[in-house]
Order: sequence, then structure tokens, then C-alpha cells
Amino acid sequence: MFKRSQLAILIGATFVSSNIYADTTDNEAIDPEKLMVVTGERANYKADANTGSMRMEMTQLETPGQVTVLDQQLIEDQRATTLGDVLKNDSSVSTGSLNNNFERFSIRGFDLSTSSGYLRDGKQHFSYYRQPIELLDSIEVLKGPAGLLYGQSAPGGLINMVSKKPTKETHIVFSQDLGSDNETRTSIDVSGSLNEEESLRARLVLSQQNYDSWRNYSDGSSPSTDRFVGGLFVEYDINDDVTVSAHYDRTTDDSGADSGSYIVDGETVLGDDYIWDAQWSNTSIEVENVGVGIAAQLNETWTVKASFNNQDYKRNDVESYPDETTYNADTGTYSHASYASDRTDNWIFQTASVDLVGEFKTGSIDHTLLIGTNWVGYSYEQSKYTLSVEDTTVGEATAAATYPDTPSTSSSKYNSYGLYVQDMMTFNEQWQVLAGLRYDIKVTPGDDGEADEKLDAIVPKFAVIYHPVSNGSIYLTYSESFEPQSDVSDSSATNFGAELDPVTGTLYELGSKWELMDDQLFLSGALFQITQENSTIDSYNSDGTYEVAQIGERVHRGAEIAFQGNLTDDLSLSGSGTYLDAKYTVDEDYQGNRPADVPEFSATLWSRYQVTEDTDVNLGIIYVGSRYGDKDNTFKKGAYTRFDAGIAHSFQYDQNLEMVFRFNVENLLDTDYYAGGSTTNGDYGLNGSQNVVIGEERNFIASVQVRY
Repeated sequence: MFKRSQLAILIGATFVSSNIYADTTDNEAIDPEKLMVVTGERANYKADANTGSMRMEMTQLETPGQVTVLDQQLIEDQRATTLGDVLKNDSSVSTGSLNNNFERFSIRGFDLSTSSGYLRDGKQHFSYYRQPIELLDSIEVLKGPAGLLYGQSAPGGLINMVSKKPTKETHIVFSQDLGSDNETRTSIDVSGSLNEEESLRARLVLSQQNYDSWRNYSDGSSPSTDRFVGGLFVEYDINDDVTVSAHYDRTTDDSGADSGSYIVDGETVLGDDYIWDAQWSNTSIEVENVGVGIAAQLNETWTVKASFNNQDYKRNDVESYPDETTYNADTGTYSHASYASDRTDNWIFQTASVDLVGEFKTGSIDHTLLIGTNWVGYSYEQSKYTLSVEDTTVGEATAAATYPDTPSTSSSKYNSYGLYVQDMMTFNEQWQVLAGLRYDIKVTPGDDGEADEKLDAIVPKFAVIYHPVSNGSIYLTYSESFEPQSDVSDSSATNFGAELDPVTGTLYELGSKWELMDDQLFLSGALFQITQENSTIDSYNSDGTYEVAQIGERVHRGAEIAFQGNLTDDLSLSGSGTYLDAKYTVDEDYQGNRPADVPEFSATLWSRYQVTEDTDVNLGIIYVGSRYGDKDNTFKKGAYTRFDAGIAHSFQYDQNLEMVFRFNVENLLDTDYYAGGSTTNGDYGLNGSQNVVIGEERNFIASVQVRY
């Protein structure tokens, strides 16, 4: 247990800055024998392994696919507060619109679904909210179809968020951030053993963040955000072979709405900082995750891991849905959509999994065999008032909305079950083969509680890895994905009510990975082709009738390169570049077009140079090529290059206490650019483009951390 003298030191060091600057005579009261040393050399952004791609920890050289690991050091150096802040460091990830307290992303040009595009610690995680970065140790971008291990998902890849874990050693970090737009964030991260045997460990993370928007409503007010994150992680070693764990986290986020800007003829109507939503629009969420897990070494050959998580997500969303196309410059007025609403939503997202891993030999072949099963239980309930909203006069507040007497309600649910087998076979030091197969079924119950709809899929994966030398690998991979579809819901179609097959994705990828400069620098690259098939198209007959046919196709071909680690002893880098040729190859409406918000070229670089033993400087560069803002390819966003910078200085109070001061500037050169999101309603020339995210002007964040 903590000793009284240790707690006194920790509390004083964390919260009383005068103690940090006390002269050396005060330090004589501190007994170094009673303190744990947790500081060390700065990390270099390089990750030697990942946990998500193979559903177990594997080295990068043994992973037959591109995986970018964005670690804690990078998150700390950039003082990231959102998932988008972290994912900007991978050029294969594109950002979409930002609203309703969550961010939208795509990987290799394919949108990520909120219910199937994200993982937390390798388990499906409902991500319809801004993820709590403060609870994460790293983020893994898993590229390519992942249907074998994770079931229904888009073919571009997945985002795996790896949670912080309790440590045996005492560890405390207190952080205070101050930034542009009245931003403040106060965080504390406490971890350590709770008994002398170090068999019981816990970690507590708390964070409170507040900030205003740099944009304004019609009445001149600005939306503000009040966000709290709290998480508790506990581990207990029952014995040397069995560890049980439990976690609980809670996120609350209350923010004013901002659906983006309105662009006409390349100009922002009413200015970059104007918000078209009514000033009373607001989204408030409360998300709770609670779960348990067990990991056991059954014998020398077999280990088992099992887990369960329950996510309860409540949201109240009040939106006016402005119709910017009705703006009259002469009167200075515009209207709001007839579907403006005040809705209350409740999602319950439950996951469970059991993985059995065996390491054994058959003859001269080494096997790492994974046999597993997982379940996802989803339910949703909504209560919604459709509002009547008066026109807005620019410069004045929007009048309060009128409510109907009663709300409408709706609900839905499904259960998904999967069984998978994967075998990594090592023939010798040069050759490895990965083979796997998954059977998945999704069941949607009817009104009577019985199974109303069943959708199943069989998904294979195959890969060959060749190691020409011990520090390099070349791989060839084939994998698939699937996304279940509901029955045909268009009552005008001749096949109304017909059952639809899943939308499928297939990947062919050739890649190579290398550990260079005495394993200080990791370099990887790949050529790939992803084909998505079975999307729906209205197929017309000679008599004018039509049916919903699954003949749609998209093909995304590309190349990417990534590097992480030390170029010299003082210079650390994390960067990537992506070329992507993406188009609708078979589509009634978008034949030959590029998907929205998918640039042909993109690149990112973040660097840290150690000027002195205590001082680092950072420079970041983000390049996003020109891309269309709509599927019709009528609205094009220009390419841009954004520069970010930072400086950090460490002050070592003694061998255990350290202060780190940081100052980061985003958009250093104050570059104007369009980020993600847009709605053109089919014709940009006629309607302009709504819901476009404008890149924020130059902004900064200053922080101080006290580390024990």
C-alpha cells in the first residue's frame, strides 16, 4: 500500500508548484529509497508490435498488413484532445464532417461506421461520440478488410483504441492545458499497486475540458463545450497464470451545434466564422462503459482470454437544421428545415468474446493458432419531437422553436455472432503463412421477438510472409470484409421486401517492412487494391419499372509508405504518404466519380529534435491534396499544406519528480483551407455546398505537466 510519507510527497509535488521550485535544502527530507523511478529516455514514436491486426500481440514484421501505431509519446507531444488530432498523423485516414459531438473518418477512402468501424482493446466499440483520448495509451490504424477477426466492417480498415493499463510502479501525472478560444483542460492520471505483492493494481484517469468555438451564431454568441472524462482500470493476479480485470469509464459532453459553413462560387457566405444553426441548438451526451475480462495460461501450450463490455450511450440532440439555400441577401433571412427536431436517443452496445491461443509444433512447423468467438448485442430507442422553427434574421437571435404535443418513437435491435479460426504457420526463419476463416451471422428480431431476418457470411483470409533477412519482411495478403444489408425498403421497387446479400470487400496487397539503423527506424510500404461489390443500384426495366439490384462496385487502388523512429540520436520522426486512385466503377448515379473527401495524394510528418538534454522542438507538416466535396464531383476543395509546431522543456526536480512545459501552435502560417464534410444536394452550381468544415485559423495550447 501507499505509505503516508509517499502520499504527502505526491500530493505536494502535484498540486503545489512552490514545492517544485524549492531549493535543494528542502530535498534532503525526501528519502530516495521510498520513491519509484518512472522517468526515462524519451520515446521515439516507433512501435515494435501491435495488438489489433492479429487479435494478439505480434511484431510489425510478422503482421501481413499495414498497421500504424500512434503511441502515447506522440499524443503527449501534440497535446491531442480528440481522435482527429491523433489520426491526422496517418495519411491514409481522411476526415469527414464534424457535428453532434463526434467525428467521422474514412480509411483508404471507405467511410467508417460508428457501430462497426472502431475497436476498444480489440473489441467492437460504438463510436458515435468524441472518444476519450485521455483514457488511451495508443491508437492503431488497421488497414484493409478485417472481416476475419472482427465481423461486419468496411473494407478500408478499422481504428483500434488501446486503453491505458494499471502499472506496478507508482505513477502520477498532473496536467494543466490553456489554449485559444478560452480552452482549459485539467487532467490527472494515477496508477500503481495497491498491495505489497503488487498483485492488485489500479489506474484512475480524470479530465475536465472546457472551450469556446472560434465561430459565432447569428446573435454573436459562440457555442461552448463542457466535457468530462473519467476512467478506472483494475487488474488482479489470482496467481502467476490467471489475471482478472475490470474497467469503468464515463464521458459527458455538452456542446452547441455547428453544422459547418456554406460555400457558393468558392466563397464562404457570411464569412468563415458564421454558424447557420440556431443558437439554442445543442447536443448533450452521457456514455458509460463497464466491463470485465480474464486472461489465463492454461498450460505451456494454450492461453485463453475472455471479456465482456456494456456500453450505455444517452444523447439529447436539439437541432434547427438550417437550409442555407434559402438565404436572401436582400432581407438577410433564411429558413430552417421542416425536420428540425429535439430527440432523445439511447444506444445499448454490448460485446463479449472468448479467444483461445495455442503455440505448438506439428513436425517442423510452428503454429500460433487462434480459435475464437464473439457476440455483439445492439439496441436503440428514440423519442423525437419535430420542431417548427421561424426564419433567422442575420444579426439577431433565432426565436425559440415550437413543440408538438407528443413525440414520435422508434426502436431497433440486432445480435451478431461470429466464430473464427486463424493459424500463423512458421516453416523456417524465412517463410510464414497465415490462413483463417470466419462464419458470421446477424439476427434481427421481429415484433414478436422471434428471428425476423438472418444474414450470414463466410470470410477467408490468406497471407504469405517472406523474411529475406532478420530485419525485413515481404508479404502478400488476400482478405475480405462484409457489411450486412437490410431488406429492400423501397415500396416502389418491383422487388420490395427482397432479402439483400451483404456488401462485400476484397483486398489484394503486396507490402514490405524493415527495421533499420540498429532497429531505431521502422519503414513500411504497400501496394493495394480494394474492390467493394454488391452495393445497391436502381435497375430500370423497359416498361419504366425498376428493381433494387446489387450490382454496384467501387475500386480503390493505391500505394502508401510510412516511417517511425529515430533518424539520428536527436531527431525522431513519424510520417506517411498515400496515393489513392478511388472511383465508382459501376454506379447508376456516380459512374467514374471519386468518393467525397478522398484526396489523390496526402502526406503527414511530425518531427521532434532534441536541442539539449532538456529541450525539444517539434515541427509538423500536413498535406492534403485536392478532393471533391460530393459524390457528384461538382464541388472541389483545393489542396492545402498546414504547418504545426511545438517546443517542450523538462525540469528535473529530483530523480523522481519532473515538470514538462509545452507550447504548441497549430496552423502556424494561418493557412486558409476546407477540411471535411459537405452537402451539395446534387448540383453545386445551383445550390452551393452546405456543412463544410472550415479549417481553424492559427491557434495555440500551452501546458504544464508534473510527473512522478
